[in-house]
Amino acid sequence: MGQFQPFLSRNILKKRRFNLKKISSIVLRISITLFLLIFLFRKTDIAGLSGIVRQTDVWRLAQAFALFLFLNFLILLRWQALLQGLSIRVRLSRIFITYLSSLFFNLVLPSTIGGDTVRTIDMARHTAHASSGVLATVVLDRVAGFFGLMTVLVVALFFGYRILNDPAIIVVAFILLGIILFLTGIAFWGRFFNFIFRHVPFERLRKYLYKIHDATASFKEHRGVLFYVWFLSCIVQAGLPIMYYLASEAVGAHVSLAYFFIFVPVITAFSVIPVSIGGLGVRDTACVALFAKAGMAAEKAFVLSLINFGFIFVVGVFGGLMYVFSLYRRRV
Repeated sequence: MGQFQPFLSRNILKKRRFNLKKISSIVLRISITLFLLIFLFRKTDIAGLSGIVRQTDVWRLAQAFALFLFLNFLILLRWQALLQGLSIRVRLSRIFITYLSSLFFNLVLPSTIGGDTVRTIDMARHTAHASSGVLATVVLDRVAGFFGLMTVLVVALFFGYRILNDPAIIVVAFILLGIILFLTGIAFWGRFFNFIFRHVPFERLRKYLYKIHDATASFKEHRGVLFYVWFLSCIVQAGLPIMYYLASEAVGAHVSLAYFFIFVPVITAFSVIPVSIGGLGVRDTACVALFAKAGMAAEKAFVLSLINFGFIFVVGVFGGLMYVFSLYRRRV
């Protein structure tokens, strides 16, 4: 037993270091979220915020929420198409429960990676399919979202750049393009993937990553599916600016719709950066900073961003309840 003691001690030490890094990451993200929110609350008029909330047009707000629900339904159809592309047959109702559950975990975990992990594990369990294949569909779902976002942003800049005339947005667009090209290379180009991941130190992890790549690369034989999910992504990313516009009308912030088609894709991109809890704080800061360029008051831009988070929160909590109920039914 004594000869194994050093080995066991090293494993325990590695686990402690890993847990410490994980806790440090969570604490850092919570700190960033709180810092940004406190900063925004101090920079805005609290009395003005409460006045905006009291005067909100409930009918317009309901329209924005209905559109939000419809766009999430399109995301369900997008993921279903990707699952079917790998011959993973599953009822839309099951995809509905799993997807909404992932939205709940996006709220309570430090980043969207947590929600995607839950999505992968839950769907793999229900379909008895390899988790690497399910995860491949989740990855492609994210990549498709970025493609749709970039498409909408490019079209909006082509027709509406003269309205804004801000080179910083062009810089952001090129950064997003670089991210998309990088993700596309990893998903579909074997040589590029091998160049990036061949030196991963853990053999089991490296083999798992290669399985994911094999699954994503197989979609090169299903170009119809890729076109379909890109088309749905474009509708979703074009619908989000309209949702924001309806919400802005609800709070009395009358700004041209063209600004929303330019700003909202950028806000969406910032919100997925894993430095805060559920994008909270980062999304709000980006919303206030960008819509200030269109002359929107900081208080109204902040409320607009909080409304968007409120929509996510309501649907996420509903997804959490469905997840708990589905767990109960499995045990019964």
